[in-house]
Amino acid sequence: MDYPTLNRLDLTEQTYRILREQILKQDLLPGDKVSVDTVARGLGVSRTPVVNALKLLENDGLVEIHPRRGTFITELTVRDVSDLFEIREMIELFAAEQLFKSDKYEEILQQVKILLERMRNDISEGDYADYDAFIAEDRDLHTTLVRAINNRRLLDIYSDLNIHMQVTRAHYLDTIENAFEAQKDHEAMVEAIANRDIDALKSALTTHLETVRTRILKLLEQRGGQL
Repeated sequence: MDYPTLNRLDLTEQTYRILREQILKQDLLPGDKVSVDTVARGLGVSRTPVVNALKLLENDGLVEIHPRRGTFITELTVRDVSDLFEIREMIELFAAEQLFKSDKYEEILQQVKILLERMRNDISEGDYADYDAFIAEDRDLHTTLVRAINNRRLLDIYSDLNIHMQVTRAHYLDTIENAFEAQKDHEAMVEAIANRDIDALKSALTTHLETVRTRILKLLEQRGGQL
């Protein structure tokens, strides 16, 4: 593996971005073990920024860190994706039904409006102004909606799902065209929330989730069944 030369200002952030790009471009493949020492030598840094970068990647769901075994690139199969989206659809549609009954409705509406505006700005010039921010705001918009459930255990389940959902977002939103498509779905969702239109919200959510699921399954087919 060839590694670029780093400046010394923020080694953790730079290491994180380099490894993230290698994962998304599949220079590092699902199931591959990541050697901290090998990466450190390749980048000419100590182990510390590599270890810290891997922790950030674990938060993104792109690697799995197993004590005493090592760090591995996250694997998602067709079955994983199908299961994830079935559970995600059940939770998010249930959240949509609860939203308009919730005393948090106005608060949630304002939060999703703010996130939607940030996402517009991230792609306002016809390309990504901030790819990482767009992905994070996509996650936060859906998570904000799920908070309407006000069920701690269900929220914990959804938070656990988010680790792997971040993998699908990172791959699905790899092109600006997919980002624009996702943004249209988000616009429809927020408009439905503002209009208190439960049917429109559920329809927009279902359309969005099915579009993303189909795209991810197509990518899995192209990549031999693993993502």
